[in-house]
Amino acid sequence: MASNRAARLDHALYDLHMRHWGWDPGNDVVIVAIDPASLDALGRWPWPRELHARLIDRLTAAGVRGIGMDVTVSEPNVAHLQNDQAFAAAIARNGRVVMPVFAEAQELGGMLQEILPIPAVAKAAAAMGQVDVAVDDDRVVRSAYLMAGLGSPYWPSLALALARLDRDAGSKVLPGLRDNALDPRSPYLWERDNLVRLRYAGPDGSFGRVSYADVLNGKVPAALLKGRLVLVGATAEGMGDIINTPDGNIPGVEYQANVLAALRRGETILPLNLAGQFLLGASLLLLPLGLYGLPGLHRAWRAAAVSSLACLLLSVLLLRLAHLWWPPAACVLLMLGGTALLWLLARLDVLTRRRQHRRRIATGFAA
Repeated sequence: MASNRAARLDHALYDLHMRHWGWDPGNDVVIVAIDPASLDALGRWPWPRELHARLIDRLTAAGVRGIGMDVTVSEPNVAHLQNDQAFAAAIARNGRVVMPVFAEAQELGGMLQEILPIPAVAKAAAAMGQVDVAVDDDRVVRSAYLMAGLGSPYWPSLALALARLDRDAGSKVLPGLRDNALDPRSPYLWERDNLVRLRYAGPDGSFGRVSYADVLNGKVPAALLKGRLVLVGATAEGMGDIINTPDGNIPGVEYQANVLAALRRGETILPLNLAGQFLLGASLLLLPLGLYGLPGLHRAWRAAAVSSLACLLLSVLLLRLAHLWWPPAACVLLMLGGTALLWLLARLDVLTRRRQHRRRIATGFAA
């Protein structure tokens, strides 16, 4: 119960801070949105894959830097295999397209399987990336796993795979909190690694967005797309790809855009590991003892209150200045709870001494 209460307080502090710490994502990342206007123009989803082929050719002609397709193509279109081949050919012509991978159980309670694009598309893609979403216990998404996979985390995230196409990331250390417990496990377990906290650019619509149908029909000037990293995905309500963030609901493709832009600009936040949290928390729990007795702090509760504020301030400073997240709630609750317990014990001791004193006085009178 106490740990749940601390987690809720940490979430509230983090969310409050993030709502007032947005950033300008610039125009390097553009979303090609499967929006209501596109559905009206092109018909109900799913669309023929020949449309995806035409879209990619349009983006290729516009000179985009890379394309992340947040669109599932996991089963062949048996009735129109030529559309699958056209889609794969367009991907191959571009040469810088990333396709999604996700884990799903084929039946309720069944074992997870990795769902990959159809073979022709997988072969043509420059890379593939997992689209796992790190959901906290309150159903809010504050983080991302940069690596994940069945048995071991060998798939980069879709955003990371696209970022790696844009530059040589071979020598750069991948950010994120490592899972040091990773070892060969069941090949049917979905393993995650390199956890980063996200600093969202802002609410829904913070990234440049153009309509899929407008791009397809040549209504979007090439200058708006040239040299950009493009993510293609659903933004229309009812398509089931909505993510709850501290800034409100956003479509999954905008979640990927936030991860991509944060990786490119170094805006990811590293969660402090358990050892670091313990050492920092243990040090701060001693702070009330150091403050007690100083001018204005002759009462234990005052020293504890000042120490608690210091914990919160330190957490914010680490977040702002070092891009480190240390959840302070457990330390603050222990500090206040410990002070309250000591005060209670002291009061009980005083009351016990008074009772003993009264008894001695009563005994003396009786004698």
